[in-house]
This record gives sequence, structure tokens and C-alpha cells, in this order.
Amino acid sequence: MEGRFLDRIFNAFELDLPSRLETMDQFIEYIVPQVQPWSEDLREERFYVGKRWKEICDTDTYHETVLHMFMPGGEYMVVIDGDVSKGIWRYLPETNTFILDYGNKTQLFDLSFLNSDFFILQKHGDQIRKGRQQYFVYGEEGMLNKKKLDWRSAMEELYNVYRNNSKFSTWVMLLLLLVVAFVVYNFT
Repeated sequence: MEGRFLDRIFNAFELDLPSRLETMDQFIEYIVPQVQPWSEDLREERFYVGKRWKEICDTDTYHETVLHMFMPGGEYMVVIDGDVSKGIWRYLPETNTFILDYGNKTQLFDLSFLNSDFFILQKHGDQIRKGRQQYFVYGEEGMLNKKKLDWRSAMEELYNVYRNNSKFSTWVMLLLLLVVAFVVYNFT
């Protein structure tokens, strides 16, 4: 009986992703607002410059070895199966946005989320209405390879940012309530 009671209490604090989510964009749209409080800003270049970012994608045309590298001085490199193409990146501090000059395109991106493991950019404009890719999701190559994550597992890992921080906050709040209850019970 006691074990089931404690299981119910602990399960109340479980934070599962909704089962209705099917595409990576749906996962991102659900997860990003949850993890946003723990996102870094683009001005904090140490989180993305000089790192190897592996592209995470849920389409059939996905190459498993697409790397994106944002090098110091604004050099941008895309590596597909070892073939390197170069471009330029720029950070616009006034708006916390990102410009990529690559190939024959110059594109504007808004930062959705950034930490040491994930870098998520959203292409500016109404991409959904135009049937285009909306989010560009990158995972730190070492982390993705070490954990052997596919895109769904990567979304779970991203959601862990929320889970871990929310559980900690919940436990701190529960502990504070217990302390207050103890003080009120013993000193009134």
C-alpha cells in the first residue's frame, strides 16, 4: 500500500511528452517554450562557435553526416559526407538574430534555443504557409554520437532540459512547503 502511494506521488511529477506529436516541428513547437528559460543568447558565442553541430532532421532525404560549423571571424562551413562548402555567419545583437550567407542565399534566422548540446534556429517569416522548413535543429556532434540518438531520441534529450530543471524546482518547492508546515506545526 505504501509503495503504491509513493509511486502515485512520484508519478505526479513525471513530465512526459504528449503522444500526439508526430513530426520534429511539432516536437520543437511544444518543447521550445518549455525550455526557453534555460536558453543562452547568441551573444554568448562560446556555446556555438568552434563546435561541430550535427543536423537533426526527420525527412527521408536526411544525410546522417551533415555538420554545420560556425567558426570565429564569421566563417560558416557545411560538411556533407566530408565535402566542405563555405559561407559567412553574422550575429545581429540588436535583435538576437542570425544571418547566414551560404550558396546563393542570405537568410535571416531567429534563435529558438541554445545550450551546449542544442542549437535551434527558426527561419524568419511564414515558412509553414509556404510549405518550407521552419526550424533548423542542430545537436552537438559528440553528444549525439555518444548517445546514438535518432531525431525522436534527440527531442527527448532536449525535453530533458525542461524535465531536469522542472523536477528540481518541484522538489525545492515541496521541500520548502514541508519546512513551512513543520515550522507552523511546531511553533503555533
